[in-house]
Amino acid sequence: MSQKIFKTSFIEHLVSRLKAGDLSIYYSNKFEPNENSILIREDINNTEDIKLKKPNIFGKHAYDNAVAFYTAYRHLTPEQAADGRFWTFLTHVVHRDYMVKKRLPKTSDTEEKKINQILQHWFVYPLNAKNILRNDIALMWWGVYLTFDEKRKDPFELTKELFSMADYTRTLLPSVQGRNNIFTHALLEFVIENPKLFESQKEAKIRFLMRKSNFLGGYKILSVLSKTEIKNIFKQQELTLKDEECFRDGSPLAELDSVVMSS
Repeated sequence: MSQKIFKTSFIEHLVSRLKAGDLSIYYSNKFEPNENSILIREDINNTEDIKLKKPNIFGKHAYDNAVAFYTAYRHLTPEQAADGRFWTFLTHVVHRDYMVKKRLPKTSDTEEKKINQILQHWFVYPLNAKNILRNDIALMWWGVYLTFDEKRKDPFELTKELFSMADYTRTLLPSVQGRNNIFTHALLEFVIENPKLFESQKEAKIRFLMRKSNFLGGYKILSVLSKTEIKNIFKQQELTLKDEECFRDGSPLAELDSVVMSS
């Protein structure tokens, strides 16, 4: 069977309702859009029977779900996987139970917070590369696509590292560098190859490397560098990475979040 997707006009309708403060779709037991809201992409095979494991706050099953989803949709092309209508249909209809478990805002949250969370993770709005990677279902496919390496003994080794820590998916993939699979492979390999270096303060150290990369990107085109050249840039920071005091709370590196997320 061919894949169902939402019409652009229907997505605009959903966004309009959401921005107006109507969140009833997300807190109701069922959501069954009518056929007038749907298109068929005949070039994408329908694999709606895939079962995702329920997520939890510790990120358990993130890797398993990503591999299962990517395997089911392994024939997708990057062009097909850039269709926000496709991902919005999957979050709202096919994998609604998963999304409700993972991304239904708390009733105690402010209305603004609820709206922003749903826009970021249930939609691809507005449509751009960064927002595709914020959609929770799209993230599974793209996360594996950007890390799968058939040359490795375990082709999913980098994928497993990526989904081992939410900080990777929050800060690495949506960044300009993270969407370059050479850079992403270089960073994940560097972490895997240096376990002692990252056995503590791992999140802060990776953000530090991202910050350095953002800075270098201002005058050096990272996209033309080889994986080895990028890893050599990381190796030049080993002395800093070994200095645990640099990564304590309250240090200048506490500003890394805002630096990385602005990329």
